[in-house]
Amino acid sequence: MKYSAQDKLTRNAQRVLRDFVVAMRDQLAESPFAKITVNDLCNEANYPRSTFYNYFDDKFDLLNYCWSQAIALIGLDQVHATAGETVLLETFDRLYVLLTTHQDYVNQVLANNNYAFLRANLYEYMVTIAQKMFHDAFACESDLPIEMSVEHCFDTITTVLNWIFVKQHPTTLAQAHRYLAELYGFDLASIPEA
Repeated sequence: MKYSAQDKLTRNAQRVLRDFVVAMRDQLAESPFAKITVNDLCNEANYPRSTFYNYFDDKFDLLNYCWSQAIALIGLDQVHATAGETVLLETFDRLYVLLTTHQDYVNQVLANNNYAFLRANLYEYMVTIAQKMFHDAFACESDLPIEMSVEHCFDTITTVLNWIFVKQHPTTLAQAHRYLAELYGFDLASIPEA
């Protein structure tokens, strides 16, 4: 994206970014990402192509910005835990609530899109962000590289979310926690209540 998170955005810039996020959101519910064009996004948002390119390099850049907005929406950047298990549960809970709250939209997007592509794109984005955010939580756990520990954490999270939301096995949050504990290898009773 051509603006960094540290940039102070004008109201106009905020509006333009919001409109393009909504355009991408609406387009993903109607069409496969591969078929969405910059023209489609500009028509949906009601801006010329030049405005799009003032903010984004391409539609992938906009998709990454959409992921950043979803992360901000659920407050994932505010997860400050001291242990990997706590990070895993807190991160999972926020994603679970987001997906549960927007289940109909998620189903529309999945019906129109290649799940493997969206999952890989989101996973890559989230792991990159998590490497920075969760450095301390994974730094003292073992001799494993932090990057590997964070990837393992997100592999576990996405496995359970995939089971619940993509393969459509409705599961309570408590049951999902039991799945996470079993897959990740920790005792739920050892995790302090939030």
